[in-house]
Amino acid sequence: METENKFETIKNSYKEMKVSKMIVNGKEQAGNIISAEDTKDTQQLNVTIYTKND
Repeated sequence: METENKFETIKNSYKEMKVSKMIVNGKEQAGNIISAEDTKDTQQLNVTIYTKND
């Protein structure tokens, strides 16, 4: 029960944002999905997300 309350508190404090562009391991991605090729044979991803201002 306490875990559910914490989840609701966290969930309510975040808002959905539109992605302007996303850079994964130094390469700009089209869209907002990280492709499987970018995760193959790696243990760590460096992701930078730029959001659109509403």
